[in-house]
Amino acid sequence: MSKRWLLGLIAALVIYLGLSLAFGMQQLAATLARLPWSWWLAAPAVVVFSHGVLFQRWQFYLQQLDFGLPWRPSGRVYLAGLSLIAAPGRGGEALRGLWLQRRHGFPLQVGVGVTLAERLGDLASALLVLSWGLGGKVLPAVLVAMAVLGAGGWLLTHPRLLQGLEQGLERLPNHGRWLGLTRLLREGLLSMARVRQLMKPWPLLVGTLLAASTWLAEAGLLVGLYAALGTPLSWQHSAVIRTATGLGGVVSLLPAGLGTSEATAIGLAMLYGSGRTEALAVTLLLRIATVAFPSLVGIAALLRQPDLAAAARRP
Repeated sequence: MSKRWLLGLIAALVIYLGLSLAFGMQQLAATLARLPWSWWLAAPAVVVFSHGVLFQRWQFYLQQLDFGLPWRPSGRVYLAGLSLIAAPGRGGEALRGLWLQRRHGFPLQVGVGVTLAERLGDLASALLVLSWGLGGKVLPAVLVAMAVLGAGGWLLTHPRLLQGLEQGLERLPNHGRWLGLTRLLREGLLSMARVRQLMKPWPLLVGTLLAASTWLAEAGLLVGLYAALGTPLSWQHSAVIRTATGLGGVVSLLPAGLGTSEATAIGLAMLYGSGRTEALAVTLLLRIATVAFPSLVGIAALLRQPDLAAAARRP
């Protein structure tokens, strides 16, 4: 994990150094100096609020699967998972499933299923907030896209399909080199069954609304940051920037969507009237608050739990 984090850090430094040189190093420094110091405290505070809400979603999902935990032991696992927040698509957080298994005896697919449901909820909530930011004209298209995603999710998690796939796994050669793959695929199928439980109307509604509240809170942070730099943006425009940045990062293979997320955030901000240097400054602060800060908190939490750290090194 440390090597991946180091590579991600090097990639981030290269990208932001290149952007700073392209936009002007002195102009960027002057723009950051114009930002009141209180915003350097407000940005991580908003992110703490967001993860507080997302932790409640994590707790809610575990309870829906009948594997609830008290908030303290559950919070230790959740915080340690933040060390993997920079993984592409945040898929690395599925390692929480292994930690829940080794520490609390939960089936592996419980934590993995919760992580998959979280990512689906993030996508659904981002589409809703994005449609609000872009105006009602795109809402029908977003609803159609969500319906297609929902139908696909229902089909992929249907018990008959999962049963057929599991029977297919039984026909794989019983050879040593296949055993690990077979076990991995079987756990994946069981995780999809857990996802189906969390995609029922009530869990889906609660998870989507909780995730949407975090997108809106971080969009409000962007409103304040741009206003502090003399480039006022509406909450709707800021919501488009924040959600599009998050969605853009999903398609990138680099840690935390490096490059794609920055290009999306800066390009949209300039489209809505921001200057280049202001857009880069706000994007830099946003990425520090939403990626670097949680990652450091997660790494600190992981290092305080040697059993989880060992599992992360040798899953």
